[in-house]
Amino acid sequence: MEYIQTVLVQIQATMTDEASRPQGLLAALDEHRSFLEQHPGFQDMRVTRSINAEGNVLLVIETHWSDDHSLVEYETQEPNVMSIINRHQEIIVADSLQVLDMESLGAAGRPADAAAEATERLALPLLIPLGIMAFSLLVIYGLSRIYLEVSNEVATGLAAGIALGILLVAWYVASRPSVPGWQIASFAVLATALLTGGAIFAVVEDDEGEAVEETPAATASPADGETPVAPPGDNVFAVAMIPTLAFDTDEITLPADTEVTVSADNQDGAILHNWALYTDDTASDLIAKTEICAAPCIDEVTFTPPPPGEYFFRCDVHPVQMVGTAIVE
Repeated sequence: MEYIQTVLVQIQATMTDEASRPQGLLAALDEHRSFLEQHPGFQDMRVTRSINAEGNVLLVIETHWSDDHSLVEYETQEPNVMSIINRHQEIIVADSLQVLDMESLGAAGRPADAAAEATERLALPLLIPLGIMAFSLLVIYGLSRIYLEVSNEVATGLAAGIALGILLVAWYVASRPSVPGWQIASFAVLATALLTGGAIFAVVEDDEGEAVEETPAATASPADGETPVAPPGDNVFAVAMIPTLAFDTDEITLPADTEVTVSADNQDGAILHNWALYTDDTASDLIAKTEICAAPCIDEVTFTPPPPGEYFFRCDVHPVQMVGTAIVE
């Protein structure tokens, strides 16, 4: 269904040139079209005039609306067609202004309108949820990959910047009565491009870190003067930090009253990790720990475990995500 406002006014025969000048009535109506394109519910504007060689000129201005609410809201606010015409009283014929609000009954004869209505009723309710779901998945995956790849300090600043950007976009949209579709599309395209680019960068960086980890250099013989890393065996226990932010095990068993060596192998990209053993999860009483280092690196610590019982181990850099239990028996 379409709603049409028709405004009719006569221009004095001697004032047609005045109406057509750059600052005249016709130019003002043409400029008003740009304002209408930002108004909710607006569809089209048509300006026609009679071609009488003599006498007054009849000017007809039609504005087309998708619903009656948008039309009524437009009529009760300024600027509108009537207020623009009233500013040019010197060129119009007195008492010639007429305003007609009409409802179109010819929807069946307009295939384009019928097709648009069918699209709105059938396609949009399906496409909009799918688009929102796809964008949400991109946000979740893209941001998670980016946050896991960067350091804690960078991740904190990045999260603050993203939150500020969302607030600015929300303020911009909320502070305007209507936002053009191309601006909304631009926001969506920019956000998608940034998320996609960031996710690709994070994946590439992660793959490069894994490739370095698998090179022979990681297992090459130590140089002269260096202490070789003890292989797992009697009283040597290996713990690995694996992608992303996790130990390869959350429980190890150590013998009591026997000197042991724990070898901590950081395999988690360029992220800093270590292995530290405490008496309990308050982490107030340290028993032993390895040095903090970025992958690929292996560090070890040799110590005599405390009496039999359950003890707490963690990564000091990620004390919430990376924790486990050491059982001494």
